[in-house]
Order: sequence, then structure tokens, then C-alpha cells
Amino acid sequence: MHEIKCPHCGQTFTIDEAGYADIARQVRDNEFDKQLRERLALADQEKNKAVELAETKAAGELRATAAAKEAQIQELKALLDAADVAKELEVTRALAAVQKEREPPGRRSGERTAREGCRHPAS
Repeated sequence: MHEIKCPHCGQTFTIDEAGYADIARQVRDNEFDKQLRERLALADQEKNKAVELAETKAAGELRATAAAKEAQIQELKALLDAADVAKELEVTRALAAVQKEREPPGRRSGERTAREGCRHPAS
């Protein structure tokens, strides 16, 4: 037989082994449930922090990747612009060379012949 004192009223009770085991099991079960809930809450908080950290890290990596891609795009645009300028320069040089070849010998560019300067129709 076990004697148990009530925490509320202070009265002492005598109970047999089966009753004592039942009360002890209830107390253990309640404590176990309480500890289990606390641990689950802590685990949930840790999981949420880990997810938040992973999201922050992924967002940072995504921003870094986007910045690198943007820099690469700007570099490629600059190369395209440079290629366009070079192509225009080559076309201008080629046109100047062709015009120079078409000029009669001894004539400077911009000079007009007597016939070109005359406004009357040729007879």
C-alpha cells in the first residue's frame, strides 16, 4: 500500500499497488506528452529557421547569377556594337576604294570635267 498526499487539499490517501501504478502511469504519460509537444515545437522552429536560411541563401545565389548574366549580356551587346562599327568602317573603306578605282586617272575626287560643269545638252 502507498500513501499519496493530494497537492490541492493536503489530504493523505492510501491506495493499493494497482491504483498507485495507474496514477504513476498517468503522471508519466502527461509528462511524456508535455515533453513530446515541447520537442516537436522546437523541431518545428528549427525546421522553419532552416527553410528560411535556405530560401535566403537561394535568393542570394539567384541574385548573383542574375547579375553575372546581366554583365555577360552587356559585354555581348558591347561586342555586337563594336562589330557593327567595324563593319560600317569596312563598308565605308570599300566604297571609298571602289569610287577611287572608278575615277579616271589624273582626276581628283570632287573635280568636275568641262562636260559635267556644262548645263547644256551635249551635241
